[in-house]
Amino acid sequence: MARNSTTRTGLEKRTRERILSSPVALAFVRTVVARRGISEAEARQIYLDYINRSWSAAHRGRRVMT
Repeated sequence: MARNSTTRTGLEKRTRERILSSPVALAFVRTVVARRGISEAEARQIYLDYINRSWSAAHRGRRVMT
């Protein structure tokens, strides 16, 4: 089976579950669901998008020191 944007490996799924199980992530999801009136799945995706953007911004432009 070819891997594309809709398939996930077991490692990616475990990483996602680990990130979303943190107390901060759970509080964020509950707050967003209550305030915006969206589904829990949508709130989780918003959190993951935020984490991905903040991680890439923090590592953008770094040089590898040799």
